[in-house]
Amino acid sequence: MYEEREGSINLGEYLRIILRGRWIILISFLLVLATTTYFTYKMEPVYQASATIMIEDKGRLEQSAFGFSGLLNTQTMIANQVEVIKSRTVAESVLSRLESSKYSDNLKILADEDANGNPVSYEAKLQRLRLVMSVEPITDTDIIVVKMTANSSFEAAYLANTVADEFYKHNLTISKEDVGEVRRFLEAELDSIRVKLAESEFTLKQYKESHKLVALDEETAKMVEQTAIFRAHLNETETELRENRLRLEDLKQKHSSAKSTLVDDVTNISSPLVVELQESIAEKQALIANLIAKANPGYETVLRKVEREIEEAKRTLIEEAHKIASSGISSIDPLQTSQDLFDQILKADVNIKSLTARRDALISVVQEYESQLETLPQKNLELVRLMRQAGLNEKIYLLRSEKYEESRISEAGKTANVRIIDLAVPPPQPIRPNKKLNVILAIFFGLGMGVAISFIIEVMDSSIRTVEDLEKMGSNVLGAIPTINPEEIAKRMRKRGHKLTDDDRAKLNTKLITNFSPKSPVSEAFRSLRTNILFSNIDQPVKTLVVSSSATKEGKSTTVANLAITMAQMGSRILIIDADLRRPTIHTFFKLDRQIGLTNALLGTYTLDEVIKPTGIDNLDAITAGDIPPNPSELLSSNALRKALSILSSRYDLIIIDSPPVIAVTDAAVLATRTDALLLVISSGYVSKREVMRAVQILSNVRANMLGVLLNGLDVKRIYGSYYYYYHYYQYYYYYGPKGKSKRRQKHSVESELPEINQKLEAG
Repeated sequence: MYEEREGSINLGEYLRIILRGRWIILISFLLVLATTTYFTYKMEPVYQASATIMIEDKGRLEQSAFGFSGLLNTQTMIANQVEVIKSRTVAESVLSRLESSKYSDNLKILADEDANGNPVSYEAKLQRLRLVMSVEPITDTDIIVVKMTANSSFEAAYLANTVADEFYKHNLTISKEDVGEVRRFLEAELDSIRVKLAESEFTLKQYKESHKLVALDEETAKMVEQTAIFRAHLNETETELRENRLRLEDLKQKHSSAKSTLVDDVTNISSPLVVELQESIAEKQALIANLIAKANPGYETVLRKVEREIEEAKRTLIEEAHKIASSGISSIDPLQTSQDLFDQILKADVNIKSLTARRDALISVVQEYESQLETLPQKNLELVRLMRQAGLNEKIYLLRSEKYEESRISEAGKTANVRIIDLAVPPPQPIRPNKKLNVILAIFFGLGMGVAISFIIEVMDSSIRTVEDLEKMGSNVLGAIPTINPEEIAKRMRKRGHKLTDDDRAKLNTKLITNFSPKSPVSEAFRSLRTNILFSNIDQPVKTLVVSSSATKEGKSTTVANLAITMAQMGSRILIIDADLRRPTIHTFFKLDRQIGLTNALLGTYTLDEVIKPTGIDNLDAITAGDIPPNPSELLSSNALRKALSILSSRYDLIIIDSPPVIAVTDAAVLATRTDALLLVISSGYVSKREVMRAVQILSNVRANMLGVLLNGLDVKRIYGSYYYYYHYYQYYYYYGPKGKSKRRQKHSVESELPEINQKLEAG
């Protein structure tokens, strides 16, 4: 029993597979290349432009409090700014600006209809804008790159610059919010005081006119003025106190919940020195109030000195708070707190405590002056009150106006912590599609896919195609016959100047190439087969040979006819017997009558001499099938066939029997037991390995003497491997013709082996 031998695939087999699948590879290559090229050039180009933005820390987050590294805070800040750029708020402002720009009609992103003609909503436009935006921070820097994609170079650059500019404006608005909050508060207060001032002045005027009063005495007037001054100072102190409390509350609201307790943590920092400094500030604030109240000569110098001492005490208190926080005594984590945030909270807290002390001192002074005014006569007292109220409102209005102008100037001077480094410029080339890269990838992918498909087909294909496939199965290969293509042979003969007659065309159609063109490569292949058969067993020469196949339409009958002609050409007497009693075909090759043949002789209705028919070829006779019997297997297994073969073997040098396929019926197995040997014909690419092994198994079961197998219909033009020689020789013969050395070699190709073969036959 034959077993398939496993072997490693060598380079030659790889090349053979690629050569066999060359049309698949070519079609795959052209299909992928054409499809890729079509869609690449049809695709709308996509451009990408980028604007570069730097986040300036303004000393807040580049280094954290107390000298610790601020890397974590820096990374968080950059990540926060990236998310701000991607936010819906910025996108809405960008979209609004695009719609109001002079290029709005030319921007595809603002199109009111999509590609299908459906209306595009505002939300869809907003989503489209955010989808074409890409924001990427550059590692180890404070730089952010904003990239925008669009179908035109100008639109991509315009979108990127608009996003960068709107982000700058958004950041500027946020940075001005702190000062703006104070300015709006002062503006509201100023309007209210202006109204009060006008009312108080009008009331004072009416009172003077109705009571015929012009002015107070000097002492009373001075007392009223002092009261107004201190009232104004008290009001200003209370205003500053509210401002600082408002700022402290705003700081608390602007930070995340994780940092919301930071205000309480900072304001609760305490130590003996901190308490002492706070008490000292309170005492000095009270001293300032007393100095202003007494207004002794040279008090301004003392006042400025005390104020410097207060400022120095504040600085010392802040430094002490820094030391406490950095020492770990407090609950504040320096790595999680920015320097600027800590300082703002600390300064606001110190100011609140300092202003509270000043307010308390001023309240006591004001109360003292007001108690003195209460002792005046009723008529003068009312005038004093009106004058005091008018003076107070005037001073408060002047102070508020001064504060308001300061806050307004401060707000105008506020800048964003964002700087646009590089504006986007229209890119010269689109990022998609990359035509050159796409074509190169299509070439490699097309070729790769074609090769992959070829190898997949090869792996899945279990058919026998080459001699190597048979050898791997352990078969004894006696030869390989190239494909006989009558049309190609006729075409090449016409090129050589031969005029084909009707008889020539008829012979070509019978595929008896060994008779029509004995010097062709196909004829050479049959002569090689003949030699291998004759020398397969020199001690016991084959007299009767059965030719069969594993399945139908594998060319066994054509092989029988051409092999017989080749044998007859060397002078041996050859007989062909058509034992395919189901689908006989031998008579069609030689244009013989089928009716009187083998079955008639076996049944005794005709003698052997009567059924033997000349073929018209020297040394070659044939016995056709005869009438088709109802029981071919029983007829072939009869003693009549054994006797007939015995008689005919004495008359002929070799009897070649054409039998049905091995797998289809048992006729071939029966004939194999009646003859000397059997030749199994395998058609290249037609039957599977399983079918061949099944046929071999059937013959092995009846102990048939199988000389070997013949690979028929080998398309040498498609196979690259051991049999490339056939293709080379085929081309050489038909392109150059039988002349020169080639002609002499072809002329003596048969004659050179005749002596040796005849000597063998005589010895047999």
